[in-house]
Amino acid sequence: MRARGFAARLAVLAAALTLAPEARADDDTSVPENAAVPPRAIPPRRPPAGLGAKRRLTDEDFDRKNEDFYFTGLPLLAYDPLIGFGAGARVYLYYDGRKDDPLFAYTPYLHRVFGQVFFGTGGIQDHVIDYDAPAFPDSDYRVRATLEYDADTNWPYFGVGSRTLAPLSYAGNPGATYSQMGDYRNAVNAARSDGTTYARYNVYGLQRPIMQLALERNLLGGVMRTMVGANFTNASIHDYTGKQTNAVGANGQTVQATEAPTLLASDCAKGLVVGCNGGWDNVLRLAISLDTRDFEPDPNDGVYAELSSEFGTRLLGSQFEYMRLMLSVRGFYSPIPRVADLVIAARGLYEIQTHGTPFFSMTLMPFVDDNHAGLGGLRSLRGYFQNRFVGPDFALGNLELRWTFVKFRALKQGFALEAVPFVDAGRVFDSVGQTTFDDWKFDGGLGLRIAWNEATIIMIDYARSVEDDALYMNFNHIF
Repeated sequence: MRARGFAARLAVLAAALTLAPEARADDDTSVPENAAVPPRAIPPRRPPAGLGAKRRLTDEDFDRKNEDFYFTGLPLLAYDPLIGFGAGARVYLYYDGRKDDPLFAYTPYLHRVFGQVFFGTGGIQDHVIDYDAPAFPDSDYRVRATLEYDADTNWPYFGVGSRTLAPLSYAGNPGATYSQMGDYRNAVNAARSDGTTYARYNVYGLQRPIMQLALERNLLGGVMRTMVGANFTNASIHDYTGKQTNAVGANGQTVQATEAPTLLASDCAKGLVVGCNGGWDNVLRLAISLDTRDFEPDPNDGVYAELSSEFGTRLLGSQFEYMRLMLSVRGFYSPIPRVADLVIAARGLYEIQTHGTPFFSMTLMPFVDDNHAGLGGLRSLRGYFQNRFVGPDFALGNLELRWTFVKFRALKQGFALEAVPFVDAGRVFDSVGQTTFDDWKFDGGLGLRIAWNEATIIMIDYARSVEDDALYMNFNHIF
């Protein structure tokens, strides 16, 4: 009851900050409507109303930025240890406005819509329609909306809490541990003499249609934003215990075997996790953020900090009542801009979740722009398997050096290539009181980024840890 009361008070405060009129000190610096600005010229540096403290694009980025409507899109050819080889397509439609619009130099775009269809050989599907308008209906507001269908026949589950930090092990070989994910996968995939296997010991089937809605309100000249929104999700869970599944026979051939009790089935029977039958997981979202980045999709300088919360509540039809709170800070710095286009990029975050959080939702990091799953995988600890470390509380740190070593134009499109060495670190905790700097997990690697018309970032990353290695092909910086 106390959590619901706190959620209600915070919702009232966030709604008031988001929707209330703002007295803007920068109105006198806006460009007059009748001001003569030559077409395609760099406009006066004075920002538009409501964005008086917002960072402006550099002259170079301003000149390279497209005008009006344009498309970017290409086949999705992705790979990582979870999805296997994936294929699909993603198409972006952007509207940037004109260069004589005061908003042009202060927004990544005015409207962006993308559609995605994606299938992976590992049993994953991810189909998305997403809309983002950073200055709609005017520069005081930002609107986001997403419809997504997310499904995976092999969504990873390695348990919950600090026990996931231990070396890999499974019930079919008590007392044995494995330091390498490859050796572990070989062991669990084997068919046993009694006709059983543990091939799906660490996976379950998950289907989730998702709708996300969010409204943000600019404050303090655009560098601060409040957000109120809601997510509606229905999770369907499929456990493989007792099902026929593929296993590896003694001679290396594929055989059919009966799945032994999975780790999820065991944890559910012991009452260690919530949400074993799936159900509606609807949350109220409240957040406040501080953003001084010069260009949101690919920053050269600035800070982005957010305090984001989600409240599972029956008021929205949720079957689960809980709270999660995440503090994340990202920083970007160009140390030698006259010598090289080099950016030091860093992110740190800490997240806490209350009892009652469903296990399938406990992996989520509720960023304002999009939810991501961790720890482990593409958007968090890149050298570890997806969801390798999951707990009610966790910390994550990422450090990247982004060096743009060439820029060019081809087929009337602008491109830039970035080399990105990186290091990741993270750890889960059973409670805030157990937070420690001992036994953190680390990985490192090297990436390539292809910036296409400034706002579309194609990424290729290879990462390695003491337990595993992984190659990823996808979109966008991980932060």
